[in-house]
Amino acid sequence: MSNTKTAGRVLPVGAMGLALLLGACDAESEPGEATLRITTYGESYIEERIPADVLVDGWELELSRFLVAIRDIEVDGEPLPGSFVVDLRSPSMGEGHELGELLVPAGGSPLVDFRIGPVTEAEPVATTQEVALMMINEGHSLVVEGQARRDGQTIDFAWSFDNDTLYHGCQSTAELVDGGEAESQLTIHADHLFYDDLDSPEPNVAFDLVAAADGNADGVVTMDELAAVDITGQSRYQVGSRDIGDLWGFIEAQTSTLGHIDGEGHCEAAP
Repeated sequence: MSNTKTAGRVLPVGAMGLALLLGACDAESEPGEATLRITTYGESYIEERIPADVLVDGWELELSRFLVAIRDIEVDGEPLPGSFVVDLRSPSMGEGHELGELLVPAGGSPLVDFRIGPVTEAEPVATTQEVALMMINEGHSLVVEGQARRDGQTIDFAWSFDNDTLYHGCQSTAELVDGGEAESQLTIHADHLFYDDLDSPEPNVAFDLVAAADGNADGVVTMDELAAVDITGQSRYQVGSRDIGDLWGFIEAQTSTLGHIDGEGHCEAAP
């Protein structure tokens, strides 16, 4: 048997081949890494409008501002540092807004977690530092402003929320390939704010009851006016066992349903 010298030792050729084979197996067992880009997107419903044919009562909704505070992003337990205030109304040409990227083990598709809630510091994304500071100082997690239109009637609204919701176990469709790049999108569904049921798998998107809350007929529906609307006698706007009796509380509860992953992918929601 011939011998080969390596690293100050003399190995039989057969032993050296076995060592190389084992080394190759170890290399193959390493998953490698992929670069995952995290974006957030409000789809055309936020960037453009919610058309009248989507709403059961024929209203068209156009949002002028949709601020969301996002933090605690994790991919398979690996954190993406930072908190963000994003104006999802800002046009992205369908690409969404990038929050950052991180290296993650390659193989399969990741589970993503993120939280929509008040922040104590934040990087402004598609908005200004002044707006981010407003969200921080006022403790908002979400600010929604816009206008509803139907048959020449207009209703304006400007609502702020301080709800805190963790979206977890979001199964991304991103494929993590060794040395490759992929994207996971935190998708926000604004139309859920206008759902007419908290539990139905197929609720309507509706605005009539919101429009009717304009008690002083000034063309603006405020949070106080929504809170004055008793929904306990409504055939729609069902709340299940939740202790919710007014329209503002109902819309607040819907904020915990906004977060999705990669378009229509579902997440579990928890406080």
